[in-house]
Amino acid sequence: MNKSILAVLVGAAMALCGVAQDKSDESPLSLGLQGGVGYMTTTGELNDYFGGAAVFTGGVTADYNRLRLKVDFDYGQPKVNNGNPFNVRNESGDDLQLVGNSNVSQVSLGAQIGYKVFGRGRVSVTPAAGVFYTRYGMTLNDVEWKKDDKGTPYVIVTGSRDAHLSNTSWIASVDVDIKLGEHITKEPFFLNQRYSRLSTGVRVTPWVAGGKVKCADPAASGVYCGVTVRVTGFMQSLGF
Repeated sequence: MNKSILAVLVGAAMALCGVAQDKSDESPLSLGLQGGVGYMTTTGELNDYFGGAAVFTGGVTADYNRLRLKVDFDYGQPKVNNGNPFNVRNESGDDLQLVGNSNVSQVSLGAQIGYKVFGRGRVSVTPAAGVFYTRYGMTLNDVEWKKDDKGTPYVIVTGSRDAHLSNTSWIASVDVDIKLGEHITKEPFFLNQRYSRLSTGVRVTPWVAGGKVKCADPAASGVYCGVTVRVTGFMQSLGF
């Protein structure tokens, strides 16, 4: 009997040691995907060319302990505030080029490094900074001015082509993550052959980025401001 009790105690001790080792064996790396919606706008001279827009947004995130590397993608269709961004005119000052669509396509890409400064319960806060690229795509129409029988001027389109304006600058953001739930897989997950913690949540991210469109005439500078709300999903490998 004493030997049986001793065997049970030894087995329990070994199990506890195994649990402790398992916890210490949790991977410090977690990988995540995000997707949602947001809004971005422009300030300064940039607003003379393009207005704000609702955006579809997505991204990938890699967290290692408190460090964060993330790449975000946004797509929107801002309103055109300047129909002749390249300032092509005749001697009388009439526009000879006009943007053929009232809303242009805007694609933005940001790559940032962050550090988690707060994490308690289900909430964490991670400021980040990095590089921001945005590109406006549009259709440009070449036009000529005519007058009808009553002398009223009108334009005719003589040709069209695709054009774009782009900008590379800095970006800074703050991720506020709210965890909604988590699940420990009952089988080894994906390719790592280890059990994993899968978690879902919501990420709210206000951000600002520098902007300067050099190809426009005149060149325009200002600041992009925006906020995104995304649903998040993370995976973290466990050591058991």
